[in-house]
Amino acid sequence: MDLKIDDIVKQVLSEVGTHKENRTAFTLERMPVFTGNETGKSAVLVSPESYELKEYKLPEIGAKEILVEVEGCCVSPSDTIEFMKEKRVGQASLLGQQGTGRIVKLGSPSLQDAAGTALKVGDRVVAVKKAGTAASAFGANRGSAGSGFHGWYSNYVVLRADNQIYQVNDLDLESRLLTETVIAVNSAVQRTVKLGHLDSSKRVIVLGCGLEGLTAIAILNCMGIYNIIAIDGDEQALKLAIEFGARESIDYRNKNGISAVLEKIQKYFGGSLADAVFQCTASPLGRSTAKRFTKSSGSICELEYVLGKSKTAIRHYEDSMPAGGRYYTTRDYEDCFKFMKKAAVQFQDIGK
Repeated sequence: MDLKIDDIVKQVLSEVGTHKENRTAFTLERMPVFTGNETGKSAVLVSPESYELKEYKLPEIGAKEILVEVEGCCVSPSDTIEFMKEKRVGQASLLGQQGTGRIVKLGSPSLQDAAGTALKVGDRVVAVKKAGTAASAFGANRGSAGSGFHGWYSNYVVLRADNQIYQVNDLDLESRLLTETVIAVNSAVQRTVKLGHLDSSKRVIVLGCGLEGLTAIAILNCMGIYNIIAIDGDEQALKLAIEFGARESIDYRNKNGISAVLEKIQKYFGGSLADAVFQCTASPLGRSTAKRFTKSSGSICELEYVLGKSKTAIRHYEDSMPAGGRYYTTRDYEDCFKFMKKAAVQFQDIGK
């Protein structure tokens, strides 16, 4: 059964047997009852570009484990690479990353998340580690009935509570799914602000106004930095950038190319260039372009490499990935969640 990569999660969620209102509404009081007789279902990559939905019996969990009903997850770069046949057979990785869901069973009553918060049935959690058993090759080990969980493309996953699990009952589903992007961008932005001594008087440029660029603009605004120019080649993206707090927007597709963009930057910044540039896209707004927009004493934050946006960057991202995955401290996650709560209030009218 051939599926597009962006349809995988949707199909699994549509077949897990959970009522739609309970998948989308963030209401703990309306939780469906977990009986323990449920059937596990998982989308399994049985061969390149071919997924099948497998069923299995839910296993017993250990004393330090939790059983989580999946509400959503992100598609990882390695999933996409393998789906497109860019890895050889036998190097399959567990599917999905940065998953989130509701705890339906605890291995013991004294479990805590990574921040020391006591966990209970009904809590919403986000998980940093990939879910499932060890990665194995295509075929029986991954696709046979009863072989267990195969990552977040499932209706239930088993997680160890002593890994990076965080209770996030006060975040909605969309915010929880943004955790990985937000923590990466937030950590990079905070570091750049600290190293570059950025404050409300500084001038900032954000190159590329996709999800990462808009997130960077929102973070800067929440930190009190408002003198921001957004540059992109998409009108809708630039419109959103203004809504997220950019002072000015520039469409680089206009006549005279980069020279015209430079003139507009200097006009907006009173004859100056940027104190900091956040590069959130590759060509045509690459590092060489970012350097032209930056003061000699300024700084450039290459978010495309932090997040693995381009094909080259994805390979760099994967090659440099520690065996246990990228690690952020509990403080990093607390800062991330704090920002998302603040942003939810500050930008609540965007898109309405």
